[in-house]
Amino acid sequence: MAEKKPKYYYRIADVPLVPLTDKVGTRFIAGQNILCSFIEQPPGATFPIHSHPAEQILVILEGSEEHVCGDEKFTMKAGDVCVHPPNVPHGGGTPTGFKGIDIFAPPREDYLALMKKHGLAE
Repeated sequence: MAEKKPKYYYRIADVPLVPLTDKVGTRFIAGQNILCSFIEQPPGATFPIHSHPAEQILVILEGSEEHVCGDEKFTMKAGDVCVHPPNVPHGGGTPTGFKGIDIFAPPREDYLALMKKHGLAE
């Protein structure tokens, strides 16, 4: 008999990796009012400068990124956090690669649609 998966419990490694760009992928977990993105960016990858209406907090867990937020440029390393206000342009590139957590409130509609496209949302 197959073990029933708990309703509110996830293992990040078991969540499918969804492509965001040709090199960058993420693992999404969404609640009603928040969305977490466990982002994986390989060495040499760039995430284009963009903005969205959701507030975003980025936490770097491993590696580093040359990050842009608004008119500021800085290097983010493991343990660093950046708060992206709504509609402020941001993005960056990574010479080392990095793993991090992006937290969005409210959940980004385009990411919810991407989750649905990949069979991760109803």
